[in-house]
Amino acid sequence: MSLTLWGAATASAAPTTPGGPWVQDAQQVSLQRLHTYAELTTALQRLEQRSKGAIDVESIGRTNEGRDIWTVTVGTGATKVLYITQQHGNEPLGTEAALQLLQRIGSSQARWAADLLDDVTLRVVVRANPDGTERFQRQNVDPDCSGPFCARGVGFDINRYHDPAMSPEANPVPESAAIQRMVRSWRPDITVDYHHQGSYRQPDGSMDTTSILWPTNPGVTPQVLADSKRVAALVHTSLQQYGFANVSLYPGDSLPGIARNSFGLQGSASLLVELRGDIGQKSGGYLIRTAYASMAALLQAAADGSLATIDPAGADTIPERGEPIDQDDEE
Repeated sequence: MSLTLWGAATASAAPTTPGGPWVQDAQQVSLQRLHTYAELTTALQRLEQRSKGAIDVESIGRTNEGRDIWTVTVGTGATKVLYITQQHGNEPLGTEAALQLLQRIGSSQARWAADLLDDVTLRVVVRANPDGTERFQRQNVDPDCSGPFCARGVGFDINRYHDPAMSPEANPVPESAAIQRMVRSWRPDITVDYHHQGSYRQPDGSMDTTSILWPTNPGVTPQVLADSKRVAALVHTSLQQYGFANVSLYPGDSLPGIARNSFGLQGSASLLVELRGDIGQKSGGYLIRTAYASMAALLQAAADGSLATIDPAGADTIPERGEPIDQDDEE
């Protein structure tokens, strides 16, 4: 089974230089090619119908404004892989990549797809923050929020409310509570959370297109940490081989409420993927392709068993993230 079957291009791209096509504060960006909530809902329903039972689309909860939080599940394999996209509403390209991945799996009659889905069960939380997405804001919509990680008059940062010590019933963030309940019930073996960061450049002038990080909370067991670093090494190597990604290490903290730490504390090999904070027309396509390639590579390695053979020490060779071009660097 070759990754090229997934449609990921192998041609290398020229390095992006500082001053390149990322979104500046005063820049107007067309969002027409990104799916609205209604468009995404329709696309997922059609995908389920076309799959003739292979794909299951389910709502795991509702937002404060009554929108469904959609999950899509496909496959029957023993290894459970969970992808989460768009916890932050203004970080959209992981969702577009996941939708393309699901469309390819759902429509394929090829033997490689059947073989993969015999070994892996994939579940995707497709856009964890639909309310925030409709406003293109980081937070959910809860203008009456208060307490930690609340932007008053706006809402909560969803990715601070996954602490395993907090029960879903006590969680003030409905999107986080829905994910909590699903993770505790389904218990994924591998979880990858897709975000955007700011723009960063290496000393040679090349841009960091992607930064990644495993769980860093000290409560994560050595085995889960090693498995998480295997996932990191796999993603790093796979993207570097394709030539259109420049992968670095994200400098995240150890808060248990952050998804990558929470999932690690709950026994899931966990990885954060931070795409460059860039949705300009020139660069959005290759960022979607980068996320797509990482998703496909991990599924393949989990299915064929090669993930288990990777040396976790390979993750320690990932270079540090470069110097900032802007300052929006929170996962």
